[in-house]
Amino acid sequence: MAIRPGREAAFQARLPVSGDRAQVELVLFHDVLCSWCYLADARLELLRDEYGPAVGWSFKPYALRPENQIPDKKQRSLLARHFRRIAREREGKGVKADLWTGQDPPSSSLPPLVALEAALPQGPQLQHELLKMMRRAAFVDGINVARRDVQVELAARAGLDVPRFLERVDDSETEGSIDAAAEEAEALGIRGVPALVIGGEWLMQGCRELSEYRQVIDKYLRERASPAHLRMIH
Repeated sequence: MAIRPGREAAFQARLPVSGDRAQVELVLFHDVLCSWCYLADARLELLRDEYGPAVGWSFKPYALRPENQIPDKKQRSLLARHFRRIAREREGKGVKADLWTGQDPPSSSLPPLVALEAALPQGPQLQHELLKMMRRAAFVDGINVARRDVQVELAARAGLDVPRFLERVDDSETEGSIDAAAEEAEALGIRGVPALVIGGEWLMQGCRELSEYRQVIDKYLRERASPAHLRMIH
């Protein structure tokens, strides 16, 4: 079934919540340094308050550049172009390409994802706070968030227990959870990010307009009693 961008759905009757449990879980597969993930998360952030406790939100890692290798000049030029492209969007205001045009580009996108997984045991709110800080540092300030010293400073600012955070960063199981998430993504047919899985059933790949995210989530809420099966939203 294809859902195309259109007028925002006027879905007023949100589902009731049973206790404190969300009725629908939304999972965003992402990479911290992915420009389109930056845009997708910024748009979905606007919907979090709108849907309230009826919808749960979480992140799963998908490393686009797991190898530890400094990108060459051509690769850096392409990555910088993506940053400049999203800077033209309303949600990308302030984004600069300095991360890729400067002297300290990240050699891999894996370390920031490991940092996020290490933060998760301290709660999803603190994890998301660290994500926002890492994204601002990378996309606006041009800081290499793959560096351990940068991660420690941002973790402290986010309110994390830093020794506990570092213990998880150095735990081999933390990186293993990233491999497991990648396998899960590939089993769902995901080959790139951002990719949003709604209720474990519907899949939206690529960055979408805010109105389309709202339209598809509303449609799922209306039809959620239907038999479960993964649906690709083109």
